[in-house]
Amino acid sequence: MATMEKMDMKNEGLQDKVLLMARLFITPLYIYSGIGKALAFGVTASRLPGGEGGLGTLLAAGAVAVELGGSAALILGLWTRWASLIMIAFTIAATLMFHQFWAVPAAQVQGQVFNFTKNLGLIALLAQIAVFGAGSYSLEARSKRS
Repeated sequence: MATMEKMDMKNEGLQDKVLLMARLFITPLYIYSGIGKALAFGVTASRLPGGEGGLGTLLAAGAVAVELGGSAALILGLWTRWASLIMIAFTIAATLMFHQFWAVPAAQVQGQVFNFTKNLGLIALLAQIAVFGAGSYSLEARSKRS
């Protein structure tokens, strides 16, 4: 019994470190993508339903806000559960819109399958962050201690 209790105590500290690592390691992908969308905003909007100047512009602005704002929230550990849930919804939508491996020419299948399954992993990690929260290395935990 004592050994299990010691393991649980070690795991509690480890869990907070792993949650911090998860939050920090998942964000570069979204930051890179969000900056890319912002720098090529017209091109991004034109690839979305409604195109540039229409609904595509609104969707592109939302994508940039989710990717950069969600990343900032995860890095800081602020509104972490909400940010994770919003990023899950965004990633599901992006995956279904842009990585349809079942509907592309044979030469593109491998790349699309890779991106589709990568996004499944991102969704799973975001779900874990949503369930477990930010951990003790976060602004959320800091505000609770004050």
